[in-house]
Formats: sequence, C-alpha cells, structure tokens
Amino acid sequence: MGKRKTVWPTDREIRLRFILFAVIDAATVQGVSAELLLPAHTLLRNSPSEAQLRDALGDILATDEMYGFRFPPGSDADDLMRELAEPDG
Repeated sequence: MGKRKTVWPTDREIRLRFILFAVIDAATVQGVSAELLLPAHTLLRNSPSEAQLRDALGDILATDEMYGFRFPPGSDADDLMRELAEPDG
C-alpha cells in the first residue's frame, strides 16, 4: 500500500470555510430551516471543494430569511464575497 498524498486546502478555501461557518451561525439566528443548514454544517466537517463551499453559501444566502445579509463593508469576508459575485468569479 502506498502513502496517500495529503492535499491541503488553499487559503481561499479556508477563508470560505470560515465564511460559511459565520453564515450558518447568522442563518440559525434568522430562522433558516435546519434542512438547509445541516448539510452545510456537515460539509464543513469533510474536505469540500471550493465549488461545494460556494454552492452551500449561495443556497443559504438565497433564502428569504437571509435577504439583505451582508458582512461589514471592507472586511475580508465582504471582499471575498464581492470577488465571488463578479462574473469572472
């Protein structure tokens, strides 16, 4: 049996994980359904890809309860979310 190469997450993926955690926390307070939040929380325990993290963020932020949710302007999270929202992504 050969050794498995460890694949470390990128800085961007790590930042997305923290952002997803913060969004899950805020969504819990806002009353977003557990059916949407539990899979996103489970995703954090695994080794998600950037696309999976972005999809989970998008699903949560698209709910009515999260309408108008924004991170503080100028924060790292706000900057990354704006960057992800650009067409080039």
